[in-house]
Amino acid sequence: MKKRLLAIGVLALSVAGLAGCQDGGKTAVDGGIITEPTTIYLWTTAGDESQTILNRWVEEFKEVEPNVTVVNVKQSGGYDDLENMIITGFTGNNYPDIAYCYPDHVADYIDYGKAVRLDDFINDPVYGWDEKDDFVPAYVAEGEEYIVEGTWSLPFSKSTEAMFYNEDVLIGLDLSSVDPSINGGNPINHEYLNNLTWEELFNKLCPAILQYDEKENIIEPCDDGVTRVFGYDSDDNLFITLAHQYGLPYTSVKNGKGSVDFNTPEMKEIMTTFHDAYEKGYFITKGANEDQYVNYLSTANQILFSVGSTGGITHQFLDTNPFNIGVARIPQAEGGTPSTILQGPSMCILDHGDENRKLASWLFYKFMTEADNTLEWGLSSTGYYPIRLSNLEDPDYLAAADEDATQDASLEKLIARGLNYYSTVTDTLFTSPAFKGSSTIRVQVGGLLTQCLLQDPSNFDKLFDDAEAASNLAL
Repeated sequence: MKKRLLAIGVLALSVAGLAGCQDGGKTAVDGGIITEPTTIYLWTTAGDESQTILNRWVEEFKEVEPNVTVVNVKQSGGYDDLENMIITGFTGNNYPDIAYCYPDHVADYIDYGKAVRLDDFINDPVYGWDEKDDFVPAYVAEGEEYIVEGTWSLPFSKSTEAMFYNEDVLIGLDLSSVDPSINGGNPINHEYLNNLTWEELFNKLCPAILQYDEKENIIEPCDDGVTRVFGYDSDDNLFITLAHQYGLPYTSVKNGKGSVDFNTPEMKEIMTTFHDAYEKGYFITKGANEDQYVNYLSTANQILFSVGSTGGITHQFLDTNPFNIGVARIPQAEGGTPSTILQGPSMCILDHGDENRKLASWLFYKFMTEADNTLEWGLSSTGYYPIRLSNLEDPDYLAAADEDATQDASLEKLIARGLNYYSTVTDTLFTSPAFKGSSTIRVQVGGLLTQCLLQDPSNFDKLFDDAEAASNLAL
């Protein structure tokens, strides 16, 4: 049912006290739970098309909770800019009730004493999260991965990383004349690419492709004249993912405080491997590409593989140079733990000292994440995926994921493939503990990886030590 009411009838009277009404005697009006005029503010950085959806939900929620006015504010900039605006606004009481967030941001809000612990809402017998089990478990778990016990954020716009590849060049490519061990001597197929390891990529596939390219010219040289094979958009995601895949420490929580753990000989060895791959033209990242996204190299035929966020899947396709793009999981560690990083903003509720505003924010979150709404959000051009398990079985989702119904070399086919890919990696998603300073550590390891690609390994000890020292300052 579209927009089912969030608790009506006889329940409303029993909820009035729980809703935090100051006079204690007012009852629900027109079926709503909130009994006093209440205004809450939603801050996101969502794009214009997404804002259209949010604005409609605001109007529809008014029909459910007539005493609640939701003011939807689109903030400019990125997620970190939004966090800075919120923290700056704490001093002058100029911050939202409900907002886009990443775990690192929420950890800071907790430290300021402004984040709302959500467990009482989740477990409430009247307006609790009765459909919690329908949400992707990794998304729910992310909201509990904080240094302070409890649930502090809620899933909303979720994505992950994928390996996008030039299907027209790679599928059916026979490299047996160069290296007969690749794919058992058979032409490259999706199954082979979907099961790549970093070891296979750097030791076999990339050198074979470059040797093959010398005669067949299947890759356009980059602007600096170097022919490259593989690009990765996020230096910090890569560092964190490698640590998880290889079972190495990154950060942890010790004695109630965040700990910086990434400065190890094993991680330096991995960085040496990636440095060598960069030097040989096998690999490049956004940081090593003068901070330009590597999808631009991919759409210009200057690399064959581009790892990026599924939330930015539309940027992997260029109308003026269309070709078929395959979607596969990112390379994994040989013998390691299958790992794909969890991305995309969640929602958090911030405390203004008003119980009605907190409850209204919770009810609006529940409204936005009803099954029909999460499906709409995931199938719109927001670039993010549905957060409910039931959405993955919905006929509309299955129709959107039917790549056979799309034209070759089209954005629609790429999006359909992205939807199919998404359902195959939900059980490999991971996130790192969030605590005060964890966002700074992420920035530090991203810069560290970039410098490890660009500088000689003889400098690695100093690079790691400097990144560790800067990270510790933020704790």
